[in-house]
Amino acid sequence: MLSFKLTASIFICFLLTGCGFSPVYVGNKSNIFNSEFRYIKINLIQDRVGQQLRNELIKRLHPYGRATPVKYNLNATISVSKQGLAIQKSALATRANIVYESTFTLEENISKTLLTSGRSRIITSYNILDRVYATKVAEKNAQTRAIIEISQDITNKISVFFKYPKKVKK
Repeated sequence: MLSFKLTASIFICFLLTGCGFSPVYVGNKSNIFNSEFRYIKINLIQDRVGQQLRNELIKRLHPYGRATPVKYNLNATISVSKQGLAIQKSALATRANIVYESTFTLEENISKTLLTSGRSRIITSYNILDRVYATKVAEKNAQTRAIIEISQDITNKISVFFKYPKKVKK
């Protein structure tokens, strides 16, 4: 049984390397595109949710601070819509979904050439409780989770662009 697992593991490793799989953050190129993150200026995003998204992107793209000669501009927008679910007979909702939709564009600073763009859509949910404070805390937690997911998605898409700049659709 142990030899079968070992053989299967080795086969999977060869299969992944054979198909061209390579982790985004590993290898000599990782220093190249991680250093490119430092040259991205993240423009202001409207509303409180936009501020939170911008702060998350700053944490991810500039963990050691932004470099002074800005090469790229990152523009993002975010919209929020709320839906009531699990409606009781008394017409009160006991669960809610919040849909977060974000779009972003990465462009060169001087020429304003569009390098890449993308969209992210996240749906989070929370329980609507009898206590108002508990409901607000649950809603805030759902919002925080969604913003973290969107910032991860945007960072991943920008990473893929810097690793494979000619293969990403514009």
